[in-house]
Order: sequence, then C-alpha cells, then structure tokens
Amino acid sequence: MIWRAFSCGAACRWLLVAAVLMTAVPGRAQVNIDAYRDYFLVGRFGEVCTMCEVVVLCREGGAGPVEDAVPPGGDFTLYHIQTRTFWSQVSTIWEWFISNFTAEDLAARGHTRPVHVYRVADGRWMAQEVIEARLVLDPGVLEFGDHNIDRISRAWNRADTGAGVGYCSRLPLWDALETIEAKAPAGDR
Repeated sequence: MIWRAFSCGAACRWLLVAAVLMTAVPGRAQVNIDAYRDYFLVGRFGEVCTMCEVVVLCREGGAGPVEDAVPPGGDFTLYHIQTRTFWSQVSTIWEWFISNFTAEDLAARGHTRPVHVYRVADGRWMAQEVIEARLVLDPGVLEFGDHNIDRISRAWNRADTGAGVGYCSRLPLWDALETIEAKAPAGDR
C-alpha cells in the first residue's frame, strides 16, 4: 500500500490527505469569477494583486474619455492605492484557502489597503491624505472614505449620498508616480 512508502505517522498521513484534497478542488488564489471580469481594477487573474500599486485619477463632470496621464492643471483627485499591509498579505493565505470552497463571502467582504490621496485644485496640489480604502466586488465598489467608485461604470460618487460627482480612470503607474514625485508638496511623497 502507498502508506507504507511513507515512514511518517498518522499526522503525516492526514497532512498528505489534506494536500491532495486541496489540490483536487479548483484553486482561485483570489476571487476570479467571470461575473467580475469587466470590473474596474480587475484583471485577467482577478482582483488587483496584493503586491501591486495602482494610481486612479477621478475628475468631476460627465463621463469623459479615459485619462492616460495626470493632467497638467485643473481640478482632480489622485488615489495612489498601495500594496496590502503585512498582516493583510498574511490574510491572503487564509483567503486563498477559503476561496477554494466559496468566493461569495470574500467578494462581499473585500479587502482593505492604504491609499495616498492627492487633491488638486486649479493645478495646486494639496497636502497628501492617507486613508484606508476597501475594495469590494459584491457590490462592485471601491470605498475611499468620503467618495466611492462604482466598479462597473467607473462613476465617482459621494459616499454619504451616492450622488454622482464624476468619473475615474486608471493611470499608467510609473508615469503617474513620476508626476506625483515632481508635483506633490515636499514631505508628501
């Protein structure tokens, strides 16, 4: 019998059985369901990776074209979504294990990340704010304290009333970080 090939005790056997069962169930290290595939900040492999940073530009007004760079002037808000914190990273192991059985709870709970917020008025950069954002798939929303972003329409809404403010775009990371470095007030980078 195969068990005789292993010289470990009962604990080792249970560990082997658990490993085999875990690999028999389809793994989805993140919530990676087709229903969320077209959501804002969801990629081919699911939610924004735990070690990835993202910069999102939000502007007031109607749905405009997708922005591809930080504007040189005007009024807008940049959300620099940071990588998940150490303990949040550790929790991804548990999330991975749970997502093998059910993804609905994880999609509804979402996860949190630190975010650096840069508000720009008439081309003048305000002092950076640091907030804790929550990224949720069900319902599809990005919660940034006083504002939310609808993950389907990219609409930028007031969190307290749900009133529409404008729309948001994901920016190329390295170009956006270069602009933040050049324009944000000293000490805010």
